[in-house]
Amino acid sequence: MHVHTIGRGPTVVLVHGFAMHGAMWLPSVLPLAAKYRFVLPDLRGFGRSRRVPHTRADVVETFADDLEDLLAALGEPKVYLGGLSMGALTSVAFASRGGFERVVGYAHVDQAARIHNGDGYDAGLFGAGQGARFGELEVLRARIAPYRDHRYDALPAELREAVLDTFARFFHDAFHVPWLKRATHAVRDPRVAKLVLSTDPWAPYFDCLGAYLDVRHDYEEGFREAHTKHPVPLTFMIGARSTMYPPHGQRELAESIRRVSPRPDQVRVVELDAGHAIPVEAPVAFVRALDRAISEAFSSA
Repeated sequence: MHVHTIGRGPTVVLVHGFAMHGAMWLPSVLPLAAKYRFVLPDLRGFGRSRRVPHTRADVVETFADDLEDLLAALGEPKVYLGGLSMGALTSVAFASRGGFERVVGYAHVDQAARIHNGDGYDAGLFGAGQGARFGELEVLRARIAPYRDHRYDALPAELREAVLDTFARFFHDAFHVPWLKRATHAVRDPRVAKLVLSTDPWAPYFDCLGAYLDVRHDYEEGFREAHTKHPVPLTFMIGARSTMYPPHGQRELAESIRRVSPRPDQVRVVELDAGHAIPVEAPVAFVRALDRAISEAFSSA
């Protein structure tokens, strides 16, 4: 697993989201690099770890394994942890197995702890529109399944077009700012897509798609139990305009943890005027909130 390291001071590990890599954090951490040492992993299948294969169907649990291994390899008695989107889901999966023993605090950035809707719950991935979107993704998965082990360039042209259209829609959902939403249409152009997405190999995207569709990830109870055992400061950063994960579900998650917390004052909610991609759409506010969360966590450790 490739890891970017920058800065000096107490160690902060930040886990990136789907289709991204550790370097996505650089604009956010550079202003803080004189205060903290940031460790930014590339999850397997992405960035410079893109050739590390997934070894089981549930990629989230595999990512949690890798996060556990990373913290063990660092050998730090206390680190601050943060995750965005899929990186946050990885972090709560890790927390649910008792992994917060050496974590002094955690920033949970725009992510539900339960992915699939049902039983009165509508705050999973894509919110109330999940059924239709998952149906479209199931159709795409069936089309691309025979080509999983082929080179991306060997896919039929119409299938490559469908894949790029899916990515463009995904990035479109991640943003709220109008010009950024419009800019995502450029991903449909293969020349632009090569600058944004690594398709060598392209199977990791397929693996993640399968895991999100097939595995009913639900870490709400595990997250609450982890916090009652290790009541570290939690900061929920919510995109107030997020359509990827409805804000009301994230607020309810934070409140459910606050109700059982031995230290309810340490469960904080920070809502930012942004969509899902908070570090991109609200960069200054995000850096300030992250700095405050890290500083307070290490001060109280």
